[in-house]
Amino acid sequence: MSERTEKEKMIAGELYFSADPELAADRKAARKQQLLINREDDPALRRQLVKETFGHAENHVHIEPTLRFDYGYNISVGENFYANYDCVLLDICPISIGDDCMLAPNVKLYTASHPLHPVKRKSGLEDGSPITIGNDVWIGGGSVIIPGVTLGNNVVVGAGSVVTKSFPDNVVIAGNPATVIKTIELDPQEVTPLKQQQDIIDELDWQIAGLLEKRMAATTNIAQIKTNNNEDFFDTKRYEEILAQVRKAVTNTVYEEAIIETFKDMMAHVQRMQKNQLGE
Repeated sequence: MSERTEKEKMIAGELYFSADPELAADRKAARKQQLLINREDDPALRRQLVKETFGHAENHVHIEPTLRFDYGYNISVGENFYANYDCVLLDICPISIGDDCMLAPNVKLYTASHPLHPVKRKSGLEDGSPITIGNDVWIGGGSVIIPGVTLGNNVVVGAGSVVTKSFPDNVVIAGNPATVIKTIELDPQEVTPLKQQQDIIDELDWQIAGLLEKRMAATTNIAQIKTNNNEDFFDTKRYEEILAQVRKAVTNTVYEEAIIETFKDMMAHVQRMQKNQLGE
């Protein structure tokens, strides 16, 4: 199996060297496209340039100058997309935006990040996480979306917000860090018993996904520590302790075995991810 390129690592959100010649060439080409897009006065021609540059863009797309991006090919925008003046889309990882979305002036979507450890950071290694925006989302002026954030459908982001975590459908968020300040009420005819339960599941899934991400980050750090100390990667005793703690945490015995099996599957997936990241 051939070693993956720095570009493949970058898009996957793994550590990569941004000085890689292929990536440097891609950034150079992207800057040329930026100049063409930002200098074009004809909206139809500007739209065509955007469609040629982005990984995907639907037909009705309008972007005011100046637009900034790293590569362009990692950006996907849906129908009726509008970006006002001076927006920045740092797309080392995928930026996916749904239909009927609006970016106010000076909105910044950052998928790019750097290692926290100073030695790794000085080495030139970089990383990132994708940003996903649902349908009918309005992001207010001067807002910043950081790596790894997902916004559901119908979300409104107040001007000047810094969005540091994901949010579900139908909420207004604002602040630094952004928090929910209002829920967007649905038509009462749409709120059926089934929809109510589905909404509960959606809200819980957002919380679970956030907790899983934090758990994976912690287990990745543990794997790196064990590697540095030449310790065994898999600790059977620790594995059993985790399952015992989970079993104690479950209050409804009807769900106990299903939850235990879910944790076993999760830990198996995490272990494979750790080995891939450590190159084993």
